[in-house]
Amino acid sequence: MDKAWPWIGTALMVAVTVLVGLYGFAPELLLRAEYARQAFVAGVERREAVIDDHTWVFLERGAGPPLVLVHGFTGSKENWLPMVAELPRRHRVIVPDLPGWGESTRLAEADYGIAAQAERLAAFLAALELREADLVGHSMGGAIVGVMASRDPERLATLTLMNTAGVSFEPNDFARRILAGELPFNVEDRAGWQRLVDDLFVVKPFLPARLADVLIARNRESHEFHRRVMDRLRGDEQRLLEQALPAIALPTLVLWCDGDRVLDVSAVDTLVRGLPRAELEVLGGCGHMPMMERPAATANALEAFVGAHRAGAAPQPVTTLSVEVLGAGDDAEGRVPADPVGGATPDERRD
Repeated sequence: MDKAWPWIGTALMVAVTVLVGLYGFAPELLLRAEYARQAFVAGVERREAVIDDHTWVFLERGAGPPLVLVHGFTGSKENWLPMVAELPRRHRVIVPDLPGWGESTRLAEADYGIAAQAERLAAFLAALELREADLVGHSMGGAIVGVMASRDPERLATLTLMNTAGVSFEPNDFARRILAGELPFNVEDRAGWQRLVDDLFVVKPFLPARLADVLIARNRESHEFHRRVMDRLRGDEQRLLEQALPAIALPTLVLWCDGDRVLDVSAVDTLVRGLPRAELEVLGGCGHMPMMERPAATANALEAFVGAHRAGAAPQPVTTLSVEVLGAGDDAEGRVPADPVGGATPDERRD
């Protein structure tokens, strides 16, 4: 054994040297490795589906009732991995990159607003032959799934709207900046990145500086695309989900974080009053990204809602907004990086 120690020491030194070299000169590889690790922990595998003029890239796990998780503006499928790792293994979990984002196709002249994406999402569910699906959307993804549910509910069992866009709320600083023409999602450097992280998170994710540089570079490459999509969101689609709420007949969980600085928690008032079958859960100790900041609590809330409806034991719809805010608990700790603002993997399908 004594003779083995020099070899072990040499191997460790080589490993450290390689990691330091990758961090300094090839941080993209380290970021890919981290996402691969998160995917392994969550038990998901990468899939592709060609639907009309787009290739969808998505993650999938398991069998059982389908649970579809839809990311928001500038997000990606990787945003969901911390929460998916906390979900019980009784669902067929499907987590796509929406067209235009992440690894899925982006076409130069295509419309990637809420209504167009809702149509594409309905086609995606049909192509995968999903029925009785539990559909979850975050931020802009919430507006997309809500509009889809109002128009094409046949394949759905329940709906969850998580910190969702597309409805009225009490104006906050972030919203005023957006409406004034600013786009805080577009970042140029580490300082801008940190400002955006501060806006999005109460529980900040751990992200070494060189890995942040990779995400900043990806973000810069998509600035014009971000602006084009945002012009739709603050234009004629600004209240598209709110207009659709009375037509959503599905049981709907409204899930929010009380510390959201992007979409104020007052939006739950609009949602609960507009939805015929709303249930409400507000989590404490988190911001705009509950599935990353409080993955266990978010998974538990989602599982309780879906499970109750599948068991036929659902509570009565909310008729008052006097609800308890659930505390931060043990899962309110900084998580390893998952890119909330620029797509989690290199985009190899741009036209």
